[in-house]
Amino acid sequence: MPQDRSKRRGLPPRVLACLYAGLVALPMLVALLSEPGHWQGAMRLATACGIAAAVMVLAQMVTSGRFEAISGRIGIDVTMAFHKWAAPLALLLALVHVLAFIGLPDPDRPGRLARRIDFVLSGPGLWDARIALGLLALVVALALLRDRLPMRYQLWRAGHALGALGLVAALLWHVLSDGPRSMGTALLWVGLALAVCLPAVSVYARRLVRRGAAPWTIAENRHVAERLWLLRLAPPQGAALAFEPGQFAWLAFGAKRLPLHDHPFSIASAPGEDGLRFLIQEAGDFTDGIGALPAGTAVSMDAPHGSFVPRGEGPLVLVAGGVGIAPILSILSHLARSHSERQVRFVYAARSAEAMVPPELYQPACAALGATPMLVSDRAEDVSELGLLRGPMSAALLEKAMEGLEPSACEVMICGPGAMMTLVADSALEMGVPLSCIDYERFSYGAGPSSVKDRLRLTGFAALLGSVLGLVLLYWLA
Repeated sequence: MPQDRSKRRGLPPRVLACLYAGLVALPMLVALLSEPGHWQGAMRLATACGIAAAVMVLAQMVTSGRFEAISGRIGIDVTMAFHKWAAPLALLLALVHVLAFIGLPDPDRPGRLARRIDFVLSGPGLWDARIALGLLALVVALALLRDRLPMRYQLWRAGHALGALGLVAALLWHVLSDGPRSMGTALLWVGLALAVCLPAVSVYARRLVRRGAAPWTIAENRHVAERLWLLRLAPPQGAALAFEPGQFAWLAFGAKRLPLHDHPFSIASAPGEDGLRFLIQEAGDFTDGIGALPAGTAVSMDAPHGSFVPRGEGPLVLVAGGVGIAPILSILSHLARSHSERQVRFVYAARSAEAMVPPELYQPACAALGATPMLVSDRAEDVSELGLLRGPMSAALLEKAMEGLEPSACEVMICGPGAMMTLVADSALEMGVPLSCIDYERFSYGAGPSSVKDRLRLTGFAALLGSVLGLVLLYWLA
């Protein structure tokens, strides 16, 4: 059965890739047409690398997430992953920009290299460049070392945001003072800077404005599994949230409702239900104290986000691991409430029975859909005493879950630990499920193995970033 992949907000991946490459190419083309070219190849390379690095830094402001017009079609996880891969390349191009400006040693002018290095390091008129390069290196280093730094998330996030804004300001200062010689080129750079900064700043500005409005409140906070809490939020009077099943929200609690304090959590309730439910696991920093939040606590919300949403009409296989059950519960409840006629298979894996949410959270929806939950535990005692299937999740268990289904007609949705999602995605692909019908959100590609779908995404990133290098080469040789 062909899948009905309904339209999502946002542009297709290829269109976004072309826009990104075009954004890099535009100031290069303007510079070629309006600025006098330099006869030295090293200086042309310096110019090309500088332009590409500057545009990529500016584009980082709108590839950091929360912009559904960008991420709605491809997923916020993909845009944020690209954001992380593009930053080191921008830094590399900025370094090549400086090194090309310094140039190579010249036997005919033995003192030239030393003078160039001294000018770059301490000469007058380049403080803007030094500040921009220093901030870029600092922001990239702090981002790459985020998980190893003994720094609270809020402090890191504030530093990252302020560093990015300072970087854009220093970059624009450098471009306008040392770069274009025409008013049109200068206006182009100012326009680019405003076009990327205003949307990014507006995300935080809207949150600050909303902080004064009536907040959502915690109506219930109860322990439902090992280190797992269920929060039910009540909306302000007369308010509601329109969202799709499987999406998530950024939440901030109590007095700390500023944007820097919010955290992403998947919605565990279906659209149209009274209030919203969230499953939050104790996992460090803020979440270790989630169970202490009392009823009545004010909650600030930025939602909905994400594209982990069922799109087909054929059989649907839902695989949840650990706290990844949250968006799966939303999808199950939505299908039951909408009286869906789709065939549904539901697999729920966890390290133990104590780590699983109680059956009343998923059993009513499963009963309405005619789906028998397939429960998988890593602990041997749960198999012998409770009749659960022995984990961890495997290709054999997925085959058991899909028994009797035509794989080419199925949609498989996975949410859980990275290694589990990789295994299930590759197993489903080998069974014959179309790659476009295997869906999960992965925000980090550095931990654990990559699936075929991951590698295709990374290949796409490499192709787009390679096109940027190709534009640099073309400008250098022009």
